Amino acid sequence: MRRSALIVAVVIAVGAAGTAIALSSREGNTQFTAQQQALLPVSSGAVQRLLLTTSDPRPGHGGRARSVHCTSTSHLTLGNPWTCMVRYPLLPRIRYITTVFADRSIRALGLPEGANGGTKLSVRGCCVAAQ
Repeated sequence: MRRSALIVAVVIAVGAAGTAIALSSREGNTQFTAQQQALLPVSSGAVQRLLLTTSDPRPGHGGRARSVHCTSTSHLTLGNPWTCMVRYPLLPRIRYITTVFADRSIRALGLPEGANGGTKLSVRGCCVAAQ
């Protein structure tokens, strides 16, 4: 009888210690939280400057973007989603729907102007400058 009570007590003690460790590891990372709360708004100019560094993703096409115009109707800090028209050396222009992530990297998916379907073109970049 005493032996089973001792085993139960040890199991409860191990469980309580494990619970305490698990709860302490769930505490927020204060540095990460501070970075997220201090996000500066993203401007259209910053997104445009980053997209100007991209190369034409279309097969058989080459060259860097010549001009970019981005707009956002969102009032959120990152402004997602952005709609960007990018002109590469060869027409047609490409309309991208661009997402800015918390680490300031972007991913843009789009189609040539006038296209109604097909394989989406994509570009990625890092990093949108702070305002």
